[in-house]
Amino acid sequence: MTATITLLGALFAHYRRHPVQGIFLLVGIVVANVLLAGTLLINAQARASYGQGEQLLNASPSGQIRHRESGRPVDETDYILLRRSGFDTVAPLLRQVVRTSTNEAVELLGIDVFAMPRGTAAGDSAQTSELDFTGFAYPPYSLWASPTRLAQLGADEGERLPLLSGSSLPPLTALPDSQLGHRMLIDIGALQELTNQRGRLSSLLVFPTTAEQISRLEDALPHDLVYVSGSDAPDPAELTRSFHLNLAAMGLLAFVVGIFLTYNALAFSYTDRAELIRKLRLAGIARSEMRNALLLELALFLALGLLLGGWLGARLAASLLPGVGQTLAQLYGVYIAYPDSLVPAGFWLPPLMTAAAALLCVLFPLREMLDAPILEQRQSAWQHRNIQRRDRWFAVVGAGLLLAALFTALTLSRTSLGLWPALAGMACLLLGAALLLPLVLRLLLSALARAVPARNARLSWLVADSRWLLGPASLALMAMTLALVANSGLNTLIGSFRDATEQWLDQRLAADLYLRGDLDPGTLVEGLASEATGLEAGERYRTTVVRPTPRGGRAELEIVSLRSGARFRNAVRLIDGVDNAAERFRAGEGIYASERAWRLDGWVTGQLIQLCPDRPELQVLGTYHDYGNPRSQWMVSRDRFLECWPEQPPSGLTLSGPDGTDWNRLRALLT
Repeated sequence: MTATITLLGALFAHYRRHPVQGIFLLVGIVVANVLLAGTLLINAQARASYGQGEQLLNASPSGQIRHRESGRPVDETDYILLRRSGFDTVAPLLRQVVRTSTNEAVELLGIDVFAMPRGTAAGDSAQTSELDFTGFAYPPYSLWASPTRLAQLGADEGERLPLLSGSSLPPLTALPDSQLGHRMLIDIGALQELTNQRGRLSSLLVFPTTAEQISRLEDALPHDLVYVSGSDAPDPAELTRSFHLNLAAMGLLAFVVGIFLTYNALAFSYTDRAELIRKLRLAGIARSEMRNALLLELALFLALGLLLGGWLGARLAASLLPGVGQTLAQLYGVYIAYPDSLVPAGFWLPPLMTAAAALLCVLFPLREMLDAPILEQRQSAWQHRNIQRRDRWFAVVGAGLLLAALFTALTLSRTSLGLWPALAGMACLLLGAALLLPLVLRLLLSALARAVPARNARLSWLVADSRWLLGPASLALMAMTLALVANSGLNTLIGSFRDATEQWLDQRLAADLYLRGDLDPGTLVEGLASEATGLEAGERYRTTVVRPTPRGGRAELEIVSLRSGARFRNAVRLIDGVDNAAERFRAGEGIYASERAWRLDGWVTGQLIQLCPDRPELQVLGTYHDYGNPRSQWMVSRDRFLECWPEQPPSGLTLSGPDGTDWNRLRALLT
């Protein structure tokens, strides 16, 4: 043991003379672990938040009451009547977004803490027992937020954030580990005054109660309100699946790149110390002693890199989590918590990655270093044979991976196995191509060497030198190839998605101006006649229903109307449809289903559906893209919509006109 420690000291003496190489080795291992640990922790924390459901001060609503027409407010009078009728598990909620003086968007949740059921916000919770509910609910009020959100805004506790409107928010109060995430809590009365929403609510929260009480509650609701159970609401994990799939793919890429980083860092350290190791062997150090010392050194570096990488990865995840939460809130309306400590999950993957890199190092550079001839004159030929043998192994494994990718592609062309088999097939394709790269380059250089004329000495030397450099540089070339392919693929993916989305928006937004509010189309056009001629206005209708899906579940559906006319008819391009779908849709013989309703809920083209009670069944005439909509949607003609919901008020108006109309001026006049 003493000899091993002494030998280990001699090996580490190399890093005392060349500290940059030691730093490079450690940084390579640490960076590989940071990338992987960071993505794993962010995904784990988000999924933990989804699993807990929406919580407000430890209170978990089992459902909510909202207006049948999405986006319309709930009248506060209806809430008061429900409370007076004995429904004490109902509490009001108001969501508003305000902008600070620095133009930072702040989402505020207005609640009545004393209306929430006992044992939750104003009850016996240990977390909320020390909070000043009186200061929250009475002037000058207080604004509760997570400490991470305060840091994101650059605000201190007790500070009053100024708004663009000229007013100020109540004093800030930090609420640790509150599950608030990106949102901030304020008294509902204060928020109504602040945003001029007196008498209006976004929805009514319904907290857990008996099934009989829920049935009574539904019977007592006004006709324009609907109860939506938490099980019928969109699943946040499902809404954000594509987002987390990208994060998971980044984690897998970090896993593969991390193996290359760690392997190259270790291989470089062995290559650079080849002369030192050879001299130690010549001095009488046995092969087994050298092996034990190198393995102990490898274990020390990997353990230190793993610990540092895990700690820095957690710090990275904690710093990026608020940005991820902001993105999820803005894109999907989904909120995750900013806890004081992250969910410990996925910690087995960084050690697995490090162990894989260590195994590769033991199998290749470390074993090669120990097997290398001690005499210098024999090393060149031995190294050449060793590199050729390694390239053949790479080629065999690469060919196997390409065959696996081909098998996956053929299988996916016949059956739908999901995204993960497709990602696995793509990974096999990329890794297989990268592993074949050294052999392909060597064959190309050999062919080039034969083609170079013997009298061209400089070119012959260049080709020969390139062939020699290919051995030590092959792994770096493989890593660079993977990085270039990943970068090119990512840019292509993002660019094609951006182009498709922009083209879809240009096509889908057929009207020039979209308005909300109770406006009469004729009155609006008449009022704008002095500003512009040739304007056309039409009403838009929208409602929300809950329907059983063909796959056995229940889905919340948006039912929207489509105006008549070629301009709006051409705004919907079908992915697939029945014959004469557009003419039959215009005649009210069927509906269109969104892509989400088709792929996730199971409504396929040609299927019969019940749009509304006491009406004949209609056929799904086609499916269409509906990017960015977290809810499934059915589209119907305006006449068919009004047949089913004759008392439904319009959700807004569309305004269109000839080319040359000054829409900016009209928008300014109407807002």
